[in-house]
Order: sequence, then C-alpha cells, then structure tokens
Amino acid sequence: MTTTATAAPPSAARRACWAAFGTQGFTFASLITRLPTIKDQHDLSDYQVLMLLGAVAIASAVGSVLAGYAAARFGSARVLRVALVGASVATLLVSLPDSVAGLIVAVCAYGLFVGQIDAAMNMQGVGIEDLYGRSIMVGFHGMWSLGAVVGGGYAALTLELGWSLLPSFAIVCAVGLALNLALLGDLLQVDPIDGHVDAGHHAPSVPWLPVLLLAVPTFVMWFLDSAISAWGGIYLVDGLSSSQSAAALAFTAYQAVLLVTRLVGDKVVRRIGPVRTVRISGLVAIVSVALVVAAPSVWVAVAGFGLLGAGLAMIPPLSFVAAGHLDADGGGQAVARVNVSNYVGYLVAAVAIATVAEQVSHRAMFVLPLLLSPVLFLMASRFAPYVRSKA
Repeated sequence: MTTTATAAPPSAARRACWAAFGTQGFTFASLITRLPTIKDQHDLSDYQVLMLLGAVAIASAVGSVLAGYAAARFGSARVLRVALVGASVATLLVSLPDSVAGLIVAVCAYGLFVGQIDAAMNMQGVGIEDLYGRSIMVGFHGMWSLGAVVGGGYAALTLELGWSLLPSFAIVCAVGLALNLALLGDLLQVDPIDGHVDAGHHAPSVPWLPVLLLAVPTFVMWFLDSAISAWGGIYLVDGLSSSQSAAALAFTAYQAVLLVTRLVGDKVVRRIGPVRTVRISGLVAIVSVALVVAAPSVWVAVAGFGLLGAGLAMIPPLSFVAAGHLDADGGGQAVARVNVSNYVGYLVAAVAIATVAEQVSHRAMFVLPLLLSPVLFLMASRFAPYVRSKA
C-alpha cells in the first residue's frame, strides 16, 4: 500500500489514528451492550433482533465498499473523520424511534458510517505501519479495545443507574464529536490511490483470489466476535438467567482481554511472525468457545468469553496488514474488500444464531461458533506476506 505522509510527523499521525480507533471502540461498545435494552424496549423477538443486525451488517458492507472508492478520491483521512461524525450522530438517533421501522432506519444509518470508519481507519493503520517499518497495527486495535472497555463499562454503569437510552447515547455522541474535533487533525494524508485516473489510465487491479482466501478466516473471526458482541448478553440473560448488568460486563471482560493481549501483540508478531501468531490464536479460540458451550454457570461463561478475547485479539489487525499488502498500489481497495467479511460474519452469525435460539434453545447458541473456530488454525498460512507474481 503506497502512502505519502503529511507535514505532520509519523508519531503525530500515529496518535491521531489511536484516537480514531479508540473513538470507534467506545461508540460501538456503548451501543452494542445496550442491545438487550433495545430488545426489551421495542419488545423484539429473536427474529426481529436478527432483522436489526442483518440490516446493520448489510449497510456496513455497503459503507466499506464505498469507503474504498471514496478514499481513492479524497483520501482515507477525510473519509474517516466525516464517517466518525456520522456514526456519533447516528448513535443518538438510535435512541429516538418509537417504532421498529424507525429503529431499523437509525441503525442502518449507523451501520453505513461504521463500514466506512472500519475500512478507512485500517487504511490509515497500514499506511502508518509502513512508515514505521515494524508491526504497530495490533496496537491500533488495542486502542479500539480500550475504547470498547470504557464503552462497555459506561453501558453497565448507565444500566445500574437506570438511565434510558436517550441520555446515555447523547453523552456517547458528544464524546465522539469532541474527540474527533480535538485529536484527529494529524491523520496521515494518503494520496488518492487512483486519483490520477483519466481516459488513458486504469485503476490499479486488486488480486481477487488472495483477497477471498484471506477473507475466509477473517469471516470466521468476525462470526465469533459477533456471537459475543451481539448475542453474548442475550445468551447469558435468556440462556443462563443472568442479570442485564452481568451480561454487559461479559462483553467488557471479552474486550478487556482483547486489550491486554493487544498491548503485547506487536512484540509477539515481531518475534514469531503472523502465521504462528494466528495458529496459536486459533487454538485458544477453540478452547474458549468450548468453555462457553459447556459452561455450568454464568461466571464460567464469562471466563470463556474473556479467554476468547485472547484468541481473537490479533486476527483483525493481521488480516488488514495482509490485505494492505496484497497490491502495492491498490492496498486501500483490498483493505475495504477484506473488511466486508466483517459484516458478512455478523450477518451470517445473526441468521444462524437466531435460528438456533428459536428452533433449538438459547443454551445451544454457541455450538455453531464452536464448529467454525478450527478454521482460524487451519488457514493461518493466509496471513503470510503476499508476493505478487512478476509475470
């Protein structure tokens, strides 16, 4: 992925990128951990939750693809800042509708912006890592986890205080806008990848087969993440009879372990390489999901969710780094396309887990994630550096 730095030093761009990842993590976690509240407030069935999550996933996938083209024309920094504003405002809008139809419109608006954010901030991360010449991408995702831990803790606090969605999300919106204004001005200015295209030129090609093969284990990771993020709370409340505050803390435990793992993640990658890192992560994922499935109590399941954080922590940053180098000129497009597997994972998880919950039981919701988890171990080789043929 070819980038051109701004006058701001790489360290300033790195700090701005940390702020972007942290803001996104805080906003997302503050919203997703209130899903049981939204479910109860609108009296949603599991299938209606499925419809809601499916709409978000589709909108996010569209947003990610659009981000690839928009970043090529305007630069990923501009796309990222505009999309973060949109997501902050859309979070507030989610608290306003009285009807399910209005709720779907609001969450689709949020999803469209989230897809753009995820793609653009990872383009930034890959570009900044290239400037440093060593693994730092895991640290960016660590900042996302830090933001998510704060967001999950904030959601648990507002639940305990009995706050409604409107004041809770109004604060989330205000925090997101303030962080964007104060901290994101030094993002790396990436030259438009195909901004020079005219009648005599063609946009750089992106190798589809390596993108698709990398997308498979990335899809599995996001399927597992969706199982926890969107369904973990419902699993604990409806399957293991926990309180809603305990369900919110389960997500926070997952994100906390993600954060701790990512604090040392770049050192691990530098020492053993991305392929061995993913293989070990895959083994941890298998054990942790098995623990969730077999959990005899709420707190054993919470421990399983936390352990799964260690198994999944480094998969997303390593997948985006691998995608960013699939094509020397078209890395931004490859990142955006691999990022689509994020939302496909969420959509498929929504359909599959809701179906299991309705047709079998809430207690069986994590059997499918357990069956898919070995894919991470088996396809770890896809995270090796890609070398294009000279032919």
